[in-house]
Amino acid sequence: MGQIEWAMWANEQALASGLILVAGGIVATVGRFAQWYFGAYSIAAGALVCLLEYPRGRRRKGSTMERCGQKYVAAAVKLFGPLTRNYYVRAVLHLLLSVPAGFLLATILGTVCLAIASVIYLLVSGALTVAGMSPALSLALVAGSEGGACWELCVPGGHSW
Repeated sequence: MGQIEWAMWANEQALASGLILVAGGIVATVGRFAQWYFGAYSIAAGALVCLLEYPRGRRRKGSTMERCGQKYVAAAVKLFGPLTRNYYVRAVLHLLLSVPAGFLLATILGTVCLAIASVIYLLVSGALTVAGMSPALSLALVAGSEGGACWELCVPGGHSW
């Protein structure tokens, strides 16, 4: 197993987070929680995240299957301009959208998942480095000998930490 494509992983993570936010928001709003308005916010924020993340990006190598109806949603997302294509902007947007949803138990799972997607987008954009090391440092998912997986920090020279 080779290098993982972090941008695609961030896209899948954010899309799942948006769906989880919508589900938690529906539970909070229909269940008439004490702070149900955070549930209503989570529905709107989750729908926005799903709209932005539904179009799947292209892979560096190989082929990518489009999602059903992706070309129509991609046309709508392109109206937002370069803001939707910049990973750093997406990371900040996802992080800001996740904060208000964290005040309600029904939406906390979506909040945590969206914050994780934000961190992955920060890794992809190069804005986040590990322990102050150079931006050339990248995370790689390396298959273990037993068929499992383990995390390693790899530098382009082939050295692992």
